[in-house]
Amino acid sequence: MKMNEILRKNNRRAICAFCANLLIVVLEFVALILSCMEHGVENFHFYTQDSNYLTMAASLLYCIYAIREISRGEELPRWLHSFRYISICCLLVTFFVVLIILMPMSGENALYMLYGGSMLYQHTLCPILAVFSFFAFEGKRMLPKTEVVKAMIPTFLYAFIMILLNTFQVLEGPYFFLMVYRQPWYISAMWCLVILCIAGFLAFVTLKLYNFTCWQRDNQGQPLQKREKI
Repeated sequence: MKMNEILRKNNRRAICAFCANLLIVVLEFVALILSCMEHGVENFHFYTQDSNYLTMAASLLYCIYAIREISRGEELPRWLHSFRYISICCLLVTFFVVLIILMPMSGENALYMLYGGSMLYQHTLCPILAVFSFFAFEGKRMLPKTEVVKAMIPTFLYAFIMILLNTFQVLEGPYFFLMVYRQPWYISAMWCLVILCIAGFLAFVTLKLYNFTCWQRDNQGQPLQKREKI
């Protein structure tokens, strides 16, 4: 493949990644407004909102550095790939916990969790768009296995802080498995362990798929930077 063709394809991919991340920022901002209108400051108590706001921050930073990449040919910083990966993993935890835990427990209102209010953006549109952009346009630098542990840290910190606040009854919930004063402590511990296992599994699979896309582009003649620890 000729070098100028490679450069054109890389530039198109960079532009697509910029547009996708800019759209994510816009949709997340809309979701932020809707969440604040519905829950006020308490919307920050939910893992769904926190993971989406983390993604909004990662996408905003990506847009800023993508402008430099497109206009000046500057390389995206190594930490940005890691930050995007971590935010994607948190979004996937949100998406799959909704699908396999919260929706089955919601009965007739299950589908509403995918399109009602801010949930349309935070449970459906933003996770799908962010994951698509991450795999389709952003795979340039392979990530080390240690990133799996980093990706689990936000979920662990959220669970630890919220259980602590529930234990001292500073707040209630917002999820049933965090209400340690309404159920035996080992029930909450079991649920948190299950969700952490889901987070670890999703982080591992996401890393494998992301690195595979990088490897695949390398074999198709796309320039791939050497694997480095971040």
